Amino acid sequence: MSIVESTKPSRKTKNSAVKFTIALSDSNSVEFRPTGTFSHINTEQVLKIVTKGTVDVTAENNNNKVNFKLTGKNKLLGFLNYYDNDLDDESEPNEVAEVVNELEAQLQAVTIDDISLPMTAGQADALLDDL
Repeated sequence: MSIVESTKPSRKTKNSAVKFTIALSDSNSVEFRPTGTFSHINTEQVLKIVTKGTVDVTAENNNNKVNFKLTGKNKLLGFLNYYDNDLDDESEPNEVAEVVNELEAQLQAVTIDDISLPMTAGQADALLDDL
């Protein structure tokens, strides 16, 4: 039995909310969410996307945060969330470019060992059983 319990019936959609955690440093990580088309990808493919994709900003969200999107060959590949920045919808192009360049440089240094998937319910149960 899992400790994770669903209160609503699960609804399968094209994008099954796959998300990868990418460690940019020992104390800084971001979340990569591929688009529905790429929800089947593995960590090696995520590495290719984050090191070779084009980084751009998204519009400011409801939490007043600007996130990032990754594209390749004019196709949206996914989104990077939780990258700490001070951008907003009124940021000047040079401010945006500075943050995007900084993020791109950090992504270029990512290795396969820096990419992980969240624990499954079974893994979480096993961790708790081992306590």
